[in-house]
Amino acid sequence: MSTNHEDKEAHLPHNTVPTASSLGDSRVPTLDFPCKKKIGTASTGLLIFAFIFILLCHNIGIVRHGTTTGSSSVDTNLRMVDAVQDDLDARVTNERTEDAIVSEAATDNIHTEKEYLEHRETNAHGGHAAATGSKPPCKMKKSIAFLKVHKAGSETTASILKRFGYEHGLNFVLPKRCGNSKLGFPGDITDDKLMKQNVDEYNILVHHTVYDRVKFHKLMAPDTQFIAILREPLSHFKSLFFYIDMDKKIGLEDEENPLGRFLDNPWRYERSMRENMRSGSLTKNLQSFVLGWKDNDNKGSEELRKYISQLDSDFPLILILEYFDASLVLLRRLMCWSFYNILYDRQPKHKQVYLKPVSVYTEQQLQNHRNMSWVDYQLYDHFNRSLWSKIQAAGPDFQDELEAFQQLNHNVNSYCAGKNTEKKTFPGSKWNGPVDIEPQFCQDLKRTRVKWDLEICNRARGNGKSEMRKKKQTL
Repeated sequence: MSTNHEDKEAHLPHNTVPTASSLGDSRVPTLDFPCKKKIGTASTGLLIFAFIFILLCHNIGIVRHGTTTGSSSVDTNLRMVDAVQDDLDARVTNERTEDAIVSEAATDNIHTEKEYLEHRETNAHGGHAAATGSKPPCKMKKSIAFLKVHKAGSETTASILKRFGYEHGLNFVLPKRCGNSKLGFPGDITDDKLMKQNVDEYNILVHHTVYDRVKFHKLMAPDTQFIAILREPLSHFKSLFFYIDMDKKIGLEDEENPLGRFLDNPWRYERSMRENMRSGSLTKNLQSFVLGWKDNDNKGSEELRKYISQLDSDFPLILILEYFDASLVLLRRLMCWSFYNILYDRQPKHKQVYLKPVSVYTEQQLQNHRNMSWVDYQLYDHFNRSLWSKIQAAGPDFQDELEAFQQLNHNVNSYCAGKNTEKKTFPGSKWNGPVDIEPQFCQDLKRTRVKWDLEICNRARGNGKSEMRKKKQTL
């Protein structure tokens, strides 16, 4: 970009005295002035001396002018940098203010107050672009439907979303009975299974259910983002197998390696494990079933391709448990949230203790499971690749952003592990302003599923028990 001084020189007449900076030394060029009559030697010398003196003064003036102009240009650029920094500081201040209000609202239980919600809307923040100032700030998204997959980190994820929805006074899709963890699962979601609420639209869905794209899009707010979570299929099945005491249900509790024995011939036990699942199975393609796959022997690769393609279209993000933190950072970008909004309790909500930890399997046992749950494997492989494609597309600083979030989450968890009575402010980073954490936030962070569900349910009941409005009466 040219400075004003450079622009001025570009338009100087050809015979104008150039500045010292353009000459490279202090020599005055020889100029040809026309004279109409001769002048005496002394007079000529005097005139020449006077002219040179005037010329030098003029030259010095231009040099000073040029220097001043250059300084003015530098000052202008510095002012532009300062303006950008001021803008960043304002965003950081907004972010810090909002996080403080979130915590104060949690303490004072004023989540549904009109003033609080208006403040949240006015000061919405969160996305990477907003933090860096490289692009216009994005607008926080508040409606999200989460398809919970059993034993895949889904309760930890749901707790994040419950806290967000509760703090923002959003409307939850809730089961008819408070405390129930299911919305019709393993059957379809229907009106008779839902709590009737007098609301215009639903913003948050986090209970166990089976995906039905037509019903879900009809039920949720128009701008709802659909997400889910998947886990490596064998690891997922092992966790589920022992969590529900499947070894006892099928008579393998006395085996040293009951899961290995099951995998010797998983089809043998399929019928007994399908009894309460209707169209699904606890031992076969359970993750795919949650996401709407209807398992039967007549479906092949073409049906699977269409199924995954539809999920790709419906779900802008599917989290992967093995890369949970990276998935959350992508979620924050998708929703234009802050680090505060995705903080979570690092202690598992349902910690798995394996009484028989033997986990050595033969190649045939592993292949049997791949053949048994072939859709789950295809689903996981596809969305694992999809996650990494999103990470690569997120930019070269994604790893730094991830580490900044992990450090903040570690620090907040360490703070919440103690008995604290005072607010603590955690320093900001390139992606997030300073975060104020109140002791009440620690209670919310560690709150169990049942306590969250009852808290949210009781507030929903306070909104009225009348029939759902007409557009919400049928699914």
